[in-house]
Amino acid sequence: MIRRLLLSSWPKRNPSNNTSVDLKVIRPVLEPTNSAYLVKIHLGTFSGQQPTYKEYHLHFDTGSRMIWLQCEDCAKPGNTCFQQSGVPYPNRRSTSYEPLPCDDHLLCIPGRCIGTHCSYIVEYDEGSYSRGILAYETLKFESSQQQRGEMVRVVIGCGHQNKMVEFTEEAGVFGMSWSAYSFVNQVTGHSQGRFSYCLPPLTSDGFRQASTVLRFGSDAPRITGLHRLPIRQHTGEPHYYVDLQDISISGRRLNIPSAYFAKTGLDKGGCIIDTGTSFTFISRPAYNILKQQMMQHLAIADSSLQIGRSRRHLDLCYKRNPPFKGYNHLPTVTFHFAGGANLMLQRDIAFIVWEGNRGREIVCMGISPTDEDDVSIIGAQSQANHVFVFNLPARVLYFGPRNCRNS
Repeated sequence: MIRRLLLSSWPKRNPSNNTSVDLKVIRPVLEPTNSAYLVKIHLGTFSGQQPTYKEYHLHFDTGSRMIWLQCEDCAKPGNTCFQQSGVPYPNRRSTSYEPLPCDDHLLCIPGRCIGTHCSYIVEYDEGSYSRGILAYETLKFESSQQQRGEMVRVVIGCGHQNKMVEFTEEAGVFGMSWSAYSFVNQVTGHSQGRFSYCLPPLTSDGFRQASTVLRFGSDAPRITGLHRLPIRQHTGEPHYYVDLQDISISGRRLNIPSAYFAKTGLDKGGCIIDTGTSFTFISRPAYNILKQQMMQHLAIADSSLQIGRSRRHLDLCYKRNPPFKGYNHLPTVTFHFAGGANLMLQRDIAFIVWEGNRGREIVCMGISPTDEDDVSIIGAQSQANHVFVFNLPARVLYFGPRNCRNS
């Protein structure tokens, strides 16, 4: 789980657009796993073989600064690779691979080079990282023209030293944040700074969910009837901040002090929308109120639920003997934002239910606490079955309920 990108020194200028096609026809495929959404990319140019590209899956992350993946040099002595599906990218064999000369590009960090090439470092607070060089490369995606894909040329990170703490088959990260390195901002001349997605639930009751797509520019859905929510950018941070005010259980407001969600400092407090985090995490003072009220609600709604132990990132969990009830008797959870926008999590989104290995049903709330003063995160599962439309120049996010299995 990629929870939050650690701060670093990065250029704040957007690069000149270097894409080769109108992005309104490009629809990168998003494929859900049991804990993440992966963007399918076709990368590079390999002559004399079919197909002429290599296929990889990257972690779709609106909280990450850039596009990066493991490259073949990670296998050299002194470097490090993590296990991935397939082999690290053989960049030296691609005729479209073009490393950026040291200090000679808007996306280069002055003085940070490996040999004669610009370098990068990304580090995540759960321990994952990637270090390597920046390079232009060609990406080929699915498009609205069913007979052909479309190509764009962008700057990627080619990782030589890499670590992924929680492996979900990905070869790297597809960053979609405010950063100049992110995909949407590298192609802003064609995307107009707009993108959208509609995520099916990560938890799929035993069957694999169908894939969905990313949309850009004028291909994004119409915003008629959607909630409107301002998004903020804070200096030195790539995240999309929103103004969370309160939470409800089955329509009953908990009256959590809004100060519990307030931004208090650099990478402290506040609330972000982040597809790179599987579940939702809220500040501990706010979570303590939610947990207490949820336990009281469930004690009345379903006496068959017995409090159980926490499960990895899921703090509040129950067990239930047969007959199993699934999501019956579980409540909805609603996040209330400034300006009247409400994100309602249906019970199959707010909770995760599965059959345990001792013939019992396990029921966990998909919301857990952060550290005391850490940022609150509306994670991927809580965004499921809603369409999200980001308009970065206007600094606005539109969202509304949608059956994302059919998107």
